Amino acid sequence: MNQSQQPQAAPHGLESVRIVSPYQDGFAQVAQLSWARPNNPGDASLYVRPFVGIGRTAKGSVETALAPNAASTITAQRHRNVEFGQAKLSLHHTGQTHAYVGPHQAKYRLPPVQGLPLDDPSGGHIATITCFDLAGLPLLDRPLSSTPPDIEFVAPGPGQGTAKLNVALFSGTDEQAMRARYPFLQDAALLRFDRENMPTPLFFGLRSGYAPGPPQPTPGVIVVGGWGPGGSASDPIPMVSVWVGPDGPSSPRGWTR
Repeated sequence: MNQSQQPQAAPHGLESVRIVSPYQDGFAQVAQLSWARPNNPGDASLYVRPFVGIGRTAKGSVETALAPNAASTITAQRHRNVEFGQAKLSLHHTGQTHAYVGPHQAKYRLPPVQGLPLDDPSGGHIATITCFDLAGLPLLDRPLSSTPPDIEFVAPGPGQGTAKLNVALFSGTDEQAMRARYPFLQDAALLRFDRENMPTPLFFGLRSGYAPGPPQPTPGVIVVGGWGPGGSASDPIPMVSVWVGPDGPSSPRGWTR
């Protein structure tokens, strides 16, 4: 994996992107993006792992056809005292998306939904990471890094001119077409994924969006995906969601894409 327009990338490329936000005297860790290991030369799967505070609970939701702008009620099993890595959203190269809400055992894996392959030329918005309150998230214990294999993406958090942290992920197989389709990616460094058994490279872009309104006191991190490349905002879409936060009445009741 190499960073487009970043010739100084290390020979082994990029392995992970850590989404962080300024908090107190440092940076709160919100979520980690990583990709399938290169020992499978045809696999470009993307994994999103929210960071976890002490004594947090993971919950998940699977909707096979969610109407546009509809809210989804959390109905999946919960796993208390979740650890980092146990809550995970997997966007597989095959087009399947699923989530874990506990240790990597079958009983903690939510049912998958099926969409287009991750490197389908249609591309588009494929996942969103949201955080309403950074309280309780672990702080980064080293300086920010922009050098592979592990780098940070800094996003504004709640109260920093926005009501919530919101990072959207985009995919595509044509770098110039992605930049033309999404003006906010024109000057951004896209992440380029090459696999010897893939006919085209796969590009990923990140956008930190602005959300007006007052911050909401709901700690935790939400990750949603499942509609995959080519998902239309006007048609019912499949959606897989995972949330990590305090257990109790502060849990979010409705999610939208």
